[in-house]
Amino acid sequence: MTKRSPSTHAQGARDAAARGSRRAGGWLLGLFALPFAAVGVGMLLLSVLPTLYDWARMQWWQPVPATLEAARLETSRSSKSSSYTVKATYRYQVAGREYRGERVAISGGGDNVGDFQEALGVRLEQALRDGAPVQVWVSPSDPADAVIDRSLRPGLLALKMVFVVVFGGVGVGLLVYVLRPTRAPQGRAGSGAQSLTAGVPGRVERTPGGVAMYFPAGRWWGLKLALALVGAVFLTVGALVPWEQESSGEVGPWLFRMLFGGVGGVVLLASFYALANSLRVQLDHTGLRTERRLLGLMLRWHQVPPHDIARLRVVESYTVESNGNRQAYFRIVAELRGGRQLTIAQDLKGRAQADKLLASIGGWTGYATR
Repeated sequence: MTKRSPSTHAQGARDAAARGSRRAGGWLLGLFALPFAAVGVGMLLLSVLPTLYDWARMQWWQPVPATLEAARLETSRSSKSSSYTVKATYRYQVAGREYRGERVAISGGGDNVGDFQEALGVRLEQALRDGAPVQVWVSPSDPADAVIDRSLRPGLLALKMVFVVVFGGVGVGLLVYVLRPTRAPQGRAGSGAQSLTAGVPGRVERTPGGVAMYFPAGRWWGLKLALALVGAVFLTVGALVPWEQESSGEVGPWLFRMLFGGVGGVVLLASFYALANSLRVQLDHTGLRTERRLLGLMLRWHQVPPHDIARLRVVESYTVESNGNRQAYFRIVAELRGGRQLTIAQDLKGRAQADKLLASIGGWTGYATR
């Protein structure tokens, strides 16, 4: 019977403690992510998608004159802002039959995004005082279903998308990271498996005549979460620029909204993609296969024969500056004969780590690295 040495026993205890610490950290991260995911997914399913669905189907509704029975603009004030809600009741006729409706706009409830609620409330109150008819939009298939204003309101929709992308994207991305399947490195010590270091956010394993690599979702999640928050700030600033000047035809507010909102939206989408995508790579004498997934769903894949691979090399991806310190992140690409590049390793922290991994991959697979 072989006895374990004290050093082996201590190493096993340290490994067990590390695994327990990772599991505990995963549970805490999952609990942190759940409210974010719930808010984002709930906003998407209960507000954004129903709004888009209603707007799309209302484009086929027919205009019908209606008589207002009541109309008022309600104001709810707080210490920081005021919220406005338009309420109205009206009656109209379709095919000789009278109907009554209460729906004023696509989105119910109050808000203070722009002057939509105030302008609509003033218009309806004036029509009620004058006894003038108003136009309503009626569903041809169900005449009891009607609305006064069928505008989409992009400002309100953009504000809701901040919650969907930021909260939902971050929450779902973190949950994918926590719940992703993990496999222990195969083989015994010395069989060719390269142990991970702080600069490689994934698994690198030597295979017969090649290498298998997996870069899971949630890589450097803290860094990408910070990027998402920056994008959210820009998008929120762009969405909350006063909309009252929209009707004046001034270019300034529109340009400001487009710049901040556009930059913020792009940053948010980029950070969500960076958090939620994973990459699996198999490179050996039979060629290269890559699989890119988003939230576990196949996004794209490539199969390249060995004679099409010209060389492997390191490329700088992006840099991050914090407190005066600059940190560069790199990726390894396979350059093909036609000039195309395919990423085979990504988010490598530091040039030294990237060069080290490139040398290992080149030695294991036999592909040129210069």
